[in-house]
Amino acid sequence: MSVATVFVINPQTLKIQRNPRRRRSIIRQFALTTSAHGIPGIARSQSKHNRIFWSICSIAFVAITLYFVIREIRNYFDYSTQTSVNMINEWPQYFPAFTICNLVPIRSDRFIKPFLDFTDMLNITRTNDSISISSNQAKYIGDFLQIKVNQNESFDEFFFPLDAMLIKCTFNGRSCSAKNFTSFYSSTYGLCYTFNAKLKNMKNIQYSDEYGGPGNLNLRFYVHSHQYVPYIREGIGMIGMVHNNVQLPLIDSAGIALATGFKHRITYTKKTISYLRAPYSTCDDKIPSMMQAMFDNYQGAEY
Repeated sequence: MSVATVFVINPQTLKIQRNPRRRRSIIRQFALTTSAHGIPGIARSQSKHNRIFWSICSIAFVAITLYFVIREIRNYFDYSTQTSVNMINEWPQYFPAFTICNLVPIRSDRFIKPFLDFTDMLNITRTNDSISISSNQAKYIGDFLQIKVNQNESFDEFFFPLDAMLIKCTFNGRSCSAKNFTSFYSSTYGLCYTFNAKLKNMKNIQYSDEYGGPGNLNLRFYVHSHQYVPYIREGIGMIGMVHNNVQLPLIDSAGIALATGFKHRITYTKKTISYLRAPYSTCDDKIPSMMQAMFDNYQGAEY
């Protein structure tokens, strides 16, 4: 006697009971035959500990794989580029620009009297003579110069002129003078001077082999250390910098200290860096308004 003759069985009920078993068998078959090695280990495990071990390993390596995949995708959208370096023998070439400043920007013979008058107005105790200042008075030098700027007054007379400092100037054996220099103001070193800067609307840049020479600029200076205003800066000497003819001379941060009583030799190499435009870099031709105002402050130079 069959079971169907004793109990009434609904065929739909048997179908519902068979479907979960069939789905489980398909999943198990996939787990046993897949090439992902951790999943077959879970399916073949006969104990709880083995199943936990293979589960942890599988999850850990999936997480590691996702980490590296996401990192590579992000690197791709960062538009990373390859840097290539080429050595080029270029001769003749433009002789670079050279900027020079006195270490102490202010000369005491022109500065002391108006500054002492300023400190007297503030009722600051002065020294016993009229040719020196105290450390307490020196704290107000910045205020004095700031007032001059706010009143649109020139204080060029307080700086060391190049004519008074330049003793000797030769370029490739030919004499040069202060007329071959352009001047600009530095917030740290006062009035600075640049040789061979590119001027606006002029073809004045000199080549290294000009006059048949190897590209030598010889300069000799007298720093007037006896005219240094005390307490402004320690040391005696000049600040120099070699840079491109159309490059803004950041003498405040990139200047080289040149001590007195020594002969200094400064050599140079030319390096050109080219950047790709967006999205590979943030390089563009737009000049911020503040930077343009700074460029315009350099008298006649095409920076």
